[in-house]
Amino acid sequence: MAWTFYNSNGEALVQHAESEATQAEMEAETAVAKFVPPDLVKNSPGVAKAWASITSAGALSTPDYGIASVDDDGTGDHDINFTTAFSSIIFSCLATVAGEGRYIHIDLPSSASEVQMNTKLTSDGSTVSDTARYVAFFGVQV
Repeated sequence: MAWTFYNSNGEALVQHAESEATQAEMEAETAVAKFVPPDLVKNSPGVAKAWASITSAGALSTPDYGIASVDDDGTGDHDINFTTAFSSIIFSCLATVAGEGRYIHIDLPSSASEVQMNTKLTSDGSTVSDTARYVAFFGVQV
């Protein structure tokens, strides 16, 4: 089966036989006229590679994705371990915390397979474990 892609003016842009995108094409965003199977969607640059809700006790809430485990290193101090390591220590994290007067501190990664997260009070910077945390990670994985 062949597919024809059209622009907004109705002009034919690309006609292509059906074929599957590769991981490299997904990462480079060059799979213009190919289909993306579900197991390759995660390789798109704009898709979160890992995300989770972490309870006040430091446990993973279900569902989560791409997080192997969360280690409890003390009050408000946790290591987040990825199921699949990133290809380097250059990746991004979005994090938020429930409740007022608190913030999340993510240490600069020294490893492509985990990050350290601290939940702190805005008033004095002390660590606390009394609230849920939400994290998402973006980047290229191996």
